[in-house]
Amino acid sequence: MFNESMKGRTMTKLHHTEYKKNYKNYILSTIETDNEDKPLKTDNEKIKYIFDRFNSEFGWNIERIGKHKAMTEWLQGLALDIEYWNNEIVPLAIKMGSIEENPSEKLQARVIENYWSFMANVILWFEPKKQ
Repeated sequence: MFNESMKGRTMTKLHHTEYKKNYKNYILSTIETDNEDKPLKTDNEKIKYIFDRFNSEFGWNIERIGKHKAMTEWLQGLALDIEYWNNEIVPLAIKMGSIEENPSEKLQARVIENYWSFMANVILWFEPKKQ
């Protein structure tokens, strides 16, 4: 799990199962309250909040373009308080362990270009499974 104690440490690329956990923790750490300003304390409350909001705001678009693309578009509308500035996306990827430090310009461009789709993939990865 990523936390402030990792600042200053050299970060290397992690296995996808590890960096996805870092992204999940990062995304959930940006959510503190629901739409009515009630505190969300547990990861499960925060995950439910994300998917309830996504489905109510963009559920109509899922059948039209698919869940992944709908989630990508929802995130591009800044639905969640995650990084969105291009100059902050690559440092976030390094911090989370999805790329090595000092990435090439080509890799940086690819990370920025695929950021919203990647974040949609991460969020859909931790979507609760329907019983």
